[in-house]
Amino acid sequence: MENIDLRTLSAEARKEIRQAAVRMYKKGHRKSDIAESLGLRRTTVGQWINAYEKQGAAALKETDRGRPVGTGRSLTPEQEARIRRDIVDHTPDQLKMGFALWNGRAVRSLIRRYFGVDMPVRTVRSYLKRWGFAPQRPLKRAYEQKPELVQKWLAEEYPAIAERAKAEGAEIQWGDETAVSSVEHYPRGYAPKGETPVLVLSQAKRERINLISSISNQGKVRFMLYQDSFTADVMIKFLGRLIRDSDRKVFLILDNLRVHNSKKVKAWLAGKEDLIELFFLPSYSPELNPDEYLNCDLKASLSRGEPARGKGQMKKKVLSQLRSLQKQPARVQSYFEAEMIRYAAA
Repeated sequence: MENIDLRTLSAEARKEIRQAAVRMYKKGHRKSDIAESLGLRRTTVGQWINAYEKQGAAALKETDRGRPVGTGRSLTPEQEARIRRDIVDHTPDQLKMGFALWNGRAVRSLIRRYFGVDMPVRTVRSYLKRWGFAPQRPLKRAYEQKPELVQKWLAEEYPAIAERAKAEGAEIQWGDETAVSSVEHYPRGYAPKGETPVLVLSQAKRERINLISSISNQGKVRFMLYQDSFTADVMIKFLGRLIRDSDRKVFLILDNLRVHNSKKVKAWLAGKEDLIELFFLPSYSPELNPDEYLNCDLKASLSRGEPARGKGQMKKKVLSQLRSLQKQPARVQSYFEAEMIRYAAA
C-alpha cells in the first residue's frame, strides 16, 4: 500500500487519522501494523503515539505548520518601518528616483539603496501586501501645478471667500466650460469575445455642443449653450444671466482661463461689484472645481440610451439632462462629497 502524503490532506482529515492511530494502539495493535493499515510511515505513527502518551488528547490537535510568522524575512522591523514611512511621506522623484509612482520595482530600488538587500520584485510585493498597500489607479495632477498654492487655496483663500460670502449674503458658485459631441458619447454593448459590436453613426450629422455652467453647494445649476469658440462676449453673456437669475450677490469661482481674466470681462465687471465678483482657482487644478463633476455626470448620461443620429438630437439630449439635473439638487450636492472638493461643501 502506497503511503499517504499527509501534506495533501485537510487539517481535519489529518486529525482523524491521528485519532484512528491512537484508537488502534489502545486496542493493542502494534505500531508497524497501524502504519501499514493506515498507509503511513512507522516512524510517523511512533511520533504520534509517543506524543499522546506524554500529552494526552492535546497531542492530537492540529498545530501551526511552516515557519513561525515573522521569521525568515529579509528586513528587520525597523527597516520595514522606514520603508513604509518613506512610501507614505514621499513620492519617488522627491527621493531622486526615476519612478513616477511607488510600484514593486521602485520599492525594490529603495530597499537596495538603504539596506543593500537585492530583493525579488515578487517578494517586495508580498511585503507591500503585508503592510496594507495595494495597487491603485492614481489621481491625475498637472506637472505644472504648484502644491503650495493649492494648500494656500484650501487653508486660506477659500475660507476667506466663504467668510465674506456669509457676511455679505452672497452665493458661491463654481463655473466651468465643456463640450460634448454626438460621436464621442455612445453606449457600450455586449458581444461575443473577439467580435466588437458595431454602432452605426452618421458622420454627416455630427453635432458638437458647447456649454458653460455653474453650480452651488446647495445644488443649484445654471448653464448656457453657445456656438463656436468660447470668447469674452460669451463669458459676459453668461455672467449677465447669472446676475439676472440671482436674488443676491454671486461669488463665481473659475479656473485661470485667459478669457476669464480678459480686459473685456474686467471692463464689464467694473461697477458691478455689488452684484458679482470673480475668484480664481490655483492654476492647473481642475480637481478642485466641483463643476467638473457636473461635466462628468452629463457626459456619462449621454453614453446611455439611444445615440443621437438626427440633426438637433444631441442638443435635445444635452438640454434634457441639464434640466433634469436642475430638478435634482440633492444629486448635485452629492458631488461635494468627493474628497478633493469636500472643502467646498460647507
